[in-house]
Formats: sequence, C-alpha cells, structure tokens
Amino acid sequence: MKDPLDDPVLQRLAAANPVHVVPLTPEESARSEAALHRIVTTPHQGQRRRPASMLRRWATVVAALLTSVAVALVATTPASAEQVLLEAAENAAKQQPPSGEYLYVRSQAEDPYSFPYEREIWSSRDDAVLRDEGGVSFMAFSDGKDTFDPSLARVMDLNEDGETSTFGNGESITWDELAELPTEPRALERRLSEGLAPSGHGDEWDLWKQVVGLLLESPASPDLRRALWQVLAAAPGTELLGAMTDSAGRPATGIEADFTQEVGEREVLLLDPSDGTLLESRTYADGTLAHRMTVLERGYRDVAPDVEPYHCGPGSVPYVSC
Repeated sequence: MKDPLDDPVLQRLAAANPVHVVPLTPEESARSEAALHRIVTTPHQGQRRRPASMLRRWATVVAALLTSVAVALVATTPASAEQVLLEAAENAAKQQPPSGEYLYVRSQAEDPYSFPYEREIWSSRDDAVLRDEGGVSFMAFSDGKDTFDPSLARVMDLNEDGETSTFGNGESITWDELAELPTEPRALERRLSEGLAPSGHGDEWDLWKQVVGLLLESPASPDLRRALWQVLAAAPGTELLGAMTDSAGRPATGIEADFTQEVGEREVLLLDPSDGTLLESRTYADGTLAHRMTVLERGYRDVAPDVEPYHCGPGSVPYVSC
C-alpha cells in the first residue's frame, strides 16, 4: 500500500504543519485509506426537510409566545390618570338609569374649622330638602367644645325662598337644564365653560370644580356621567396616585390635579373605576387638607323627610334647631 505521505500535496501540507509527523505504520495507512475512501465516495445527504405541518405547528407556538409576551407587557405597564378616568367613564355609562322621585346623597365633610359632619340632601325636579350638620359643627368647634350634638341640625327646605334648587360648583344648573346638557365630551366642556363666571382662579380650575360638583350630587344620567368623566380625563396635569383608601375605609383609585400655580391647591379624587363612582373629593393647600367630601350613600327615594321649623323663631341660625 502506498504511503499517503508520498503524495506531493500531502507532503506540502505536512511541511506547513508545525506538528512533527512520522510515517504511518502499514495498519494505520490501511485504516486511513479506508476512511478517506468512505469520505470521498459516500453521497452527500442534504439537511432533512421538516414536514410542512411541523413548521406550521412551530409557527403557531412562536406566535402564541409572542402574543403572551405582548399581553404581559401591556398588563404590567402602569396605567395613567387619563386611562383610569376613561375607564370610569365607560363603566359609568353601563349603570342602570335611576328610578325614584328624589336623588338622595349622604356625605361626610371635613375642614380645619369644624368637626367632621354629615350632610344629607333629597333633590327632585320640583323641590329639595337638606339636613346639614355643618352649622352645628362649626359653632361647637368655634366655642372650643370637644364635639357637637348632631340632633341640633334641622331639615330645611332649599326652595323656601321660591328659587329652584340647582347643581354644580359654579354655574347653577337646574334639573331640567342638566337633562339638556350634551353628552359628547368636547361639546359638554364648551357648554360648561361658557356658563361659568370667571372666579379669578383660572378656567381649568373652574371647570374642574364644576364637573366634580356634578359628579358628587347631581342626578346626571349614565351617559352624562360618562361625558363628565371624559372631560376630566382631558384635563391637563392630572397624575395617577394609585391604590388608596377613602375616609370610609373603602378601596379606591386616587387621581390628582395640580392647581398650585393657579390657586395654590391640589385636587384629589378617590374613585371606583369599575362602576364610575366618585367616592371622595379632597382639596389640599400647602400640603394640608383644606376640605374633604366623602359620599357615604347615593341612591333614589320616593319620599323626602318633612321640613323642620325654626325652633328659635325666624331670626335663628338657619341650619340649627334650638
């Protein structure tokens, strides 16, 4: 058998190889010849093609994985204040239309000049009655007392002077006018802004307070409540505060609007986006709570309580029974 190293090409390769090469033994030469023969004569087999069905299955798996990653990224992306307000808007519109003659709202208020007190209002298209402990609370606080007697608050007629009760924190809107407000958010914003008298605090603050007032105590329809939330969602400078607890211990989502440049205040709303309910409104000035209103109960009633007379005569304090 011919020694492979006798081949001129192999000799040149061996000369270029820095490793010392010794002649092969007859047995090694035979094995190398056989191996070289197999390498040269064995037909080349291309890469085996995967069946089309298997490729389709892999494509489906990859697509599913990509979709899962995309969903996970969306789910973990923090929501914004605008997104939360728009969610509240859509869910508010899904609520059942109210039934009953009187809108009943029971709330608790707090400020630095009185003890926390409750307020109840029954509003209908034709009349409204109010029981407000604010006057009693303020008088007791001013007198240096430790608490106040809620039973001293009387139920009073808001229409006793012949005027129709209204809604909002700015322009006074009647029950019938409320039903005529547009439910398209941009049209609603224009309509509310046009009706507001300048307060000196800026148009954006005026609009915010008006919308919040309508969400708190007005008989706005589900569609109108959606539009009101959408108006707030379009307001500049809102910030998502995240999960919070209102003064009644209920879980809520906090939204803040910063008006420190206009009036030195920050407005905070605590809401339930799942049904579009405004649970609480807070106002902070210089980092201190300036006012809070927490809605404890809201619904419709067929009757309202009777008005209570002034116990001390016509000249007595309107909110207080003597």
